[in-house]
Amino acid sequence: MIDQIRSTLNDNLSRVESLVNTYEHHPDVQGWQGRKRADLLDILRAGVVLLHASLEDVLRSIARWRLPSANADVLNEIPLVGQRGTNPKKFSLGDLTAFRGKTVDNIFAESVEAHLERSNYNSTNEISKLLNDVGIETAKVNAKFAELQALMDRRHQIVHRADRQDEVQGSGDHKIRGINKYEVRAWAEAVREFSKTVFTELEKLYPAY
Repeated sequence: MIDQIRSTLNDNLSRVESLVNTYEHHPDVQGWQGRKRADLLDILRAGVVLLHASLEDVLRSIARWRLPSANADVLNEIPLVGQRGTNPKKFSLGDLTAFRGKTVDNIFAESVEAHLERSNYNSTNEISKLLNDVGIETAKVNAKFAELQALMDRRHQIVHRADRQDEVQGSGDHKIRGINKYEVRAWAEAVREFSKTVFTELEKLYPAY
């Protein structure tokens, strides 16, 4: 399982690097001095969004794998599948009729999957909680948290505000935040290094996988 998650991450990071390379070798970028056009920098912004998705894919894959086997305290925070919007700790015996013929493990897995469909990882606090839920001590893997938070903040700015900064004086491209390839590559390396440390801890905890 860990090898599969690692392989998918490597593929995704290659896609991010491909976007950076596309930007880097664009004829309107090469030899250009000064601020780049916003539409060209959108290639890098797309890389930021894909990079955050790559990080989330790692986290969701780990959650999908390990949360169904978590202890009662962790599972108590996940609603029974089909019970969205209700207290996860409250459901009637009759609610279980929808699961006749299924094992308890099936119900755990389906409930976790439904929960993950509505979950996001937009802060290092949320990442820490997941890591703790699957048995990883945050202090062992948090060396890149500052970079990861910067990545998540920038992704939020891009997705929810189109990377605009309306408080800035000026017009046109000056209303849109700048970004450069070095930032994106640094964030990609932070995702890679963070994931590497997480995989190492998972291999210690679950050597059979």
